[in-house]
Amino acid sequence: MASLSSPWVEWAGEYTKAAQAEALPPNEWAARVATAAAAAGERGDLQFSAGLAEMLARVVLSGESSGAAPAAAWKYAEAALAARLASPALLLTLLSSRVIPRRVARPTAYRLYLELLRRHGFKLCFQMKAANSNKIRQLIDDNLNLSKIFGFSACEPGVFIVEFVLCILWQLVDTALDDESLLELTPEKKAQWPTRPQDISAFEVSFSEQKPEKIEKLQRMNSVITIELIGHLLHDKVITRILSLARENMKTQWGLFTYRLRLLVANSSTLQASTMSLVTFQQLILDDHNVHGENKHSLHKKFHPMVASNPLSSPNGHCHGGSYSALWTPIDMYLEDCLDGSIAATNSIEILSGLVKALQAVNRSSWHDAFMALWIASVRLVQREREPIEGPVPHLETRLCMLLSIATLAVADIIEEADSRCGETDLSSHWKQETATDDLRKELMLSLQALGDYESLLVPPPCIISAANQAASKAAMLVSGINSSSGYMESINETGNMRHLIVESCISRNLLDTSAYYWPGYINGHVNSMSHAIPSQLAGWAAFMKGTPLTQSLVSVLVSSPASRCALLL
Repeated sequence: MASLSSPWVEWAGEYTKAAQAEALPPNEWAARVATAAAAAGERGDLQFSAGLAEMLARVVLSGESSGAAPAAAWKYAEAALAARLASPALLLTLLSSRVIPRRVARPTAYRLYLELLRRHGFKLCFQMKAANSNKIRQLIDDNLNLSKIFGFSACEPGVFIVEFVLCILWQLVDTALDDESLLELTPEKKAQWPTRPQDISAFEVSFSEQKPEKIEKLQRMNSVITIELIGHLLHDKVITRILSLARENMKTQWGLFTYRLRLLVANSSTLQASTMSLVTFQQLILDDHNVHGENKHSLHKKFHPMVASNPLSSPNGHCHGGSYSALWTPIDMYLEDCLDGSIAATNSIEILSGLVKALQAVNRSSWHDAFMALWIASVRLVQREREPIEGPVPHLETRLCMLLSIATLAVADIIEEADSRCGETDLSSHWKQETATDDLRKELMLSLQALGDYESLLVPPPCIISAANQAASKAAMLVSGINSSSGYMESINETGNMRHLIVESCISRNLLDTSAYYWPGYINGHVNSMSHAIPSQLAGWAAFMKGTPLTQSLVSVLVSSPASRCALLL
């Protein structure tokens, strides 16, 4: 276990030992650690601290090996995870390599590990927002060998989430098989990650010092809990969507994993005797290779009922542009999490752009699909305010900010990163990068053009109808050749939607230009005759306000038509 100690983490280690001796309540311990970290200037490294996770793992494991009040250490670990002081993914990774292999001798520790895993192990969206998430992902990869085993670099958040979730489930399945001596039936005849200790003799002593009846009872209970946790995770909609990414992109590893699930379903007496439904397990291990033609779509419906029922899903069940399938679910999850204020405003743009890039890579999709998924997720975020679930406090302004500011700036960040690569000295490389940048802007344009097909999704909330109409009217005036500053805006009745606002946001950030106003269907078709529809009276008042001499004909026009507010603005 590599050392990540800083002065405040070293202090926290000593303080934790003293707190155990004094039986200090976990909440008080967590509050004192957080205060000490803030006083030491560690605010940036405080949330989901990697060093604190390593320290807690050491305290927990040393307590288990010495038998010195181990329960208190586990309570402090729980308090740290609940307060988001330590990285849950890293702490559980460090514990799994020791606790799982020694679960026979230390069944209580394994039971506590399962509880921590159930409560905190899969709250990954919060952890991916931490400032030190890159370092945490690297440490977890070093301990679990995710990149080596799965064949994809775990440095990208989207790839890491898929690999980590599959790894944890794989560990639990191997543990359940090992508990019933079923690992011998696997082709490898061993677990992918260790399920038995290397130094057995030391733990045989501790095993013999406890009552065999109690130990056996705890072991049986742990086996049942392991099976139930596997079933719970396989039934979770978010987990199944993440697993669908592994299914599509990690064919070899997915095959090995589902082979183990088949063994568990066919041979596990614990599973047969449990209350878990076998349907949950069987749905996941259905073999795609035996599905042909139209049956493949029905399998997709069965495996992802929520996706299949979504009106934005494409006919073939895959994610192409507007099809809002499970492949892009992490964008929805992140945008929703942004509403509760749990992320720092300073890095939300970078996190969102990184998430989109990661999903684009792991899904092997086009940038058109990636941008389309981002716009649909952002528009859906605004639309969900129509049926708010967060209580009486409205969040519409925040949701609109995510759509028109954060999402747009995330796209700008992606394109600017491509622009920055154009500084290479090699001329051919420079030309290729410029071409790639132009392609990104073209993909952005195409995604916004395609977004117009979802009219019902783009209906603006009542409070921004006026702004949407003004954005559409501005485009109509430019296309018709009327100066937008002439004051005729009020005489134009152009109906706008949220796409008009998105386009204006992109134009203001130099991602698009006003050629977007000429897209087919962007404005109504009557604009060519718009200039003829402007009242002549407005033209008369416009001439007067610009200093035209008062001729008799001009006076007649002004007398016959009172000055409107629109005219006085000319």
